[in-house]
Amino acid sequence: MRFTLILTLALIFFPKVEAMSIFDVGKTCVFSSVKVQLLQNGKPVVNAKVSREWNWNSSKEDESTTNADGYVTFPAVFESSVSRLLPIEIVITQHLSVNINGEELVFWTNAKRKPEENSEYGGAEFDAICELSEEEVLVEDYGSLMLTKCKLNKEN
Repeated sequence: MRFTLILTLALIFFPKVEAMSIFDVGKTCVFSSVKVQLLQNGKPVVNAKVSREWNWNSSKEDESTTNADGYVTFPAVFESSVSRLLPIEIVITQHLSVNINGEELVFWTNAKRKPEENSEYGGAEFDAICELSEEEVLVEDYGSLMLTKCKLNKEN
């Protein structure tokens, strides 16, 4: 009877409950989903290999290729660690680079300090246009230092 009363009160006061698995403990978005258009001198960079690297507890990397319009996308990456249960600061290094004519060009570097998805740009989706012929800019607006040739796409 007592259990039923507690369960009823919980459902009344907390009607929206999200399921959480034991495997979600310590879950961290180490790299949010990415959509970037790569341009060089205003023209799309076509069929170029783009690398995405991150380092939290170990260094990892994946790759994709730009399409005919110079766009490349990556899905979000999540990892879990018991270190998230400790009162320590999260620092995840992140890099995006492209291989053009055998040369590796880093066009975006960041130190992610929050575990939530899309925290790289303060909650905005990672949808950017990157002009590779421009100089890198140091951005300090989102809680960490970002060195980039990219600007958020304001159209989407």
